[in-house]
Amino acid sequence: MSEIQPIVLYDIPSKDKQPVSPNTWKVRYALNYKGLPHTTEWIEYPDIEDTLRALDAPHTSTWPDGRPYYTLPMIFDPNTQRRVVDSAAIAKYLDTAYPATPALFPAGTDALQAAVLDAL
Repeated sequence: MSEIQPIVLYDIPSKDKQPVSPNTWKVRYALNYKGLPHTTEWIEYPDIEDTLRALDAPHTSTWPDGRPYYTLPMIFDPNTQRRVVDSAAIAKYLDTAYPATPALFPAGTDALQAAVLDAL
């Protein structure tokens, strides 16, 4: 296998360029736990929608009026050219794309994971 290119994590900065979103922290922990190289691109909160649209990223949900809603976290994986949004979707993607690294979700727990997410 060739060397893995760093995955790009898009995150919301604080004034000190430190992560502030618990959802982006989840992804940062997942990348570190799996030992995957990554870099961070900081996106100011008011710029999220325009930036993700420009990156051709999928939206996470829709506004009540039907417009797409964009939020972080998002990753861009240059190894597969995939853009993935939502911390749970990113974790599942990382497990699928990088099976030789430690698993984030134990095998056979998909139904349990879905039930927990629904309960939250």
